[in-house]
Amino acid sequence: MHNQLAFSTLGCPAWNMDTILSSAVAFGYNSIELRGYLDEMDLPLATPFLPENRAETKQRFADSGIAVCCVSSSGVVAQGNLDHVKRHCALAHDLGSPLVRIFGGKPESRELALENLRAFGDAADDAGVAIVLETHDDFSTGATVEALLAEAAHPTVFSLWDLHHPFRQGEAIEETHRLLAPTLRHIHIKDGLVGQGYTLLGEGDVPVFPMLELALAGGYTGVISLEWEKRWHPEIADPEVAFPQYARVVREWLARR
Repeated sequence: MHNQLAFSTLGCPAWNMDTILSSAVAFGYNSIELRGYLDEMDLPLATPFLPENRAETKQRFADSGIAVCCVSSSGVVAQGNLDHVKRHCALAHDLGSPLVRIFGGKPESRELALENLRAFGDAADDAGVAIVLETHDDFSTGATVEALLAEAAHPTVFSLWDLHHPFRQGEAIEETHRLLAPTLRHIHIKDGLVGQGYTLLGEGDVPVFPMLELALAGGYTGVISLEWEKRWHPEIADPEVAFPQYARVVREWLARR
């Protein structure tokens, strides 16, 4: 079974739905990760994702043969913004997405972080979806994510391995994988160089393919999602350049392994 390839809409902040779907098809992707739409970062407030438009939007994805693999929220365990997470869980349910992404942030209290994470998990459970906690912020390593998930012990809370962050923190890639593998549900890929920002795949120093090999050899069958941070870094390559390059290089690697 081939892993699905996705791109996050973080990488195409100027694209409308027509362009998102037609480009996904043209570039050989089969999933989309939603993270902002045009000028709206709060996805449930964007026109295609208003409650009255969701059935039509879901049908448009289906007609294009493109799945919604993840609804990436701004949910932060440290903040406990539960209403925000609930709205994104409802959106994920309505679009047929299995996952909602959250961050850990910088919690002041371990107990409060656990309480908030369990509340996020309950919200996901109620909506019939799952939460994935990204390796990011104060939880940028597999060790920190695994420890929080183990302590929370919630059946609908899993991990998201952003390959970039644990590597930059100096955690050995084998260790990151060992810690996250039992809970791993989603992967973000990107390449880059220290001090120079993000690069096209293979032009940076992030060992993307050794990390992907660990994940796939370990049984990961989920989506490989390109998180191209064009919205936050407008100077990097346009999605018309980055998206097809990433899809081509990853598919070539998958075909060789």
